[in-house]
Amino acid sequence: MSKKNFYEVLGVSKDASQDEIKKAFKALAKKHHPDANKGNKRAEEKFKEIAEAYDTLGNPESRQRYDLEQDGGGFGFGGGFRGGFPGGHGDFESAEDLLRRVMGGRGGFRGGFEGGFGGFSDMFGGNEYESNTATLKVPLGIACTGGKIQVSGMPGGPQAVTIPAGVEDGAVLKVHTSSGPFRLRISIENEAPFRLKGNVVQTEITINLAQAILGSRIKLRSPRGEDVILTIPAGTQSGDTLRLRGQGLGSGDLHVRIEVQIPKKLDEEQQELFRKFAEAAGMRF
Repeated sequence: MSKKNFYEVLGVSKDASQDEIKKAFKALAKKHHPDANKGNKRAEEKFKEIAEAYDTLGNPESRQRYDLEQDGGGFGFGGGFRGGFPGGHGDFESAEDLLRRVMGGRGGFRGGFEGGFGGFSDMFGGNEYESNTATLKVPLGIACTGGKIQVSGMPGGPQAVTIPAGVEDGAVLKVHTSSGPFRLRISIENEAPFRLKGNVVQTEITINLAQAILGSRIKLRSPRGEDVILTIPAGTQSGDTLRLRGQGLGSGDLHVRIEVQIPKKLDEEQQELFRKFAEAAGMRF
């Protein structure tokens, strides 16, 4: 049984409606958000507390379990109670998702604040009334192509989980286990040399001076494990980004940043040839 009175934490009565609970949470979250209270440890702890309270009371089913436990009903998570709650929980947003939506992506400590805490989920470490949800780390390649991942620690034992091609970072998969439904929140992990940004995959390649000046065609391995041809236009500059359409995550593209390698040492003959080229091209040296 939780010793915290989550209704008091949010400043609402026990018979408050779900809309009243959401409204109270949004107001308190805005007041105590760490971005607005940098370096204030008390505000940080308060923010954690109100997020935990909302994740419990904002979801009608977890709220009902909490109320039963507070009243001495004795229904713990995973016990015999499986009844629905009026109105269901199809519209429930976690504290993280709600704040991301209403605060333009900052709810989960995106941006500078995330660097110190590793993100909203890591900071709060979950919720005892939401214990039927876990985070599943998925390699970028599998997220792009789809496939199966053997997941341990599932209710009822290890189970192969099908990852749909193009699944988004943060998406929630509902998995049916021998112990009932279970939710997995997808966390896509970058795989060198690729990085994910939204549904765009980014990478870098190095080309030589001749390829940059004259143009070229280069075979690359995409994050999907496919061989693709990248056309280097003549006159490509170091720092230019070229795009391969549809080779990112889902319908996203693959962006390739170009670095041009300049020869460090030329023999006398090569230097003389390059001087003639520079003079013919009107280059100053």
